[in-house]
Amino acid sequence: QIMKAVLIDDNDVCLETESIIIQDIDEIDELHSFQYTADLLDYLSTTPVDIAFLDIIMDDSDGISLAMEIKRMQPDCKIVFISSSRDFALEAFQVYASGYLLKPVTKDEIINVLNNII
Repeated sequence: QIMKAVLIDDNDVCLETESIIIQDIDEIDELHSFQYTADLLDYLSTTPVDIAFLDIIMDDSDGISLAMEIKRMQPDCKIVFISSSRDFALEAFQVYASGYLLKPVTKDEIINVLNNII
């Protein structure tokens, strides 16, 4: 199954690193990366995606609220959190997250999550 994905992280270094890793995964056909919540939501308002990789602690938003908004817009979109903190795992699964990964994330960790989703 070929998937369309989005990624958001307000840290440009993390965003670039995570983008490179995710784009190297065969199951991900298309990846669009964002640094700002408004840009991501604007994109999602017109474009269906299969999976969203979300940072949790961001300057302009928090990933838990963002996940709820994404699920409202696109109920079938899978949510995978990529966070530097373990503190939000419980909340993440309350918004039906399909995965919760700690930074720095590896390709193998992302593939394992994808294998559980598809």
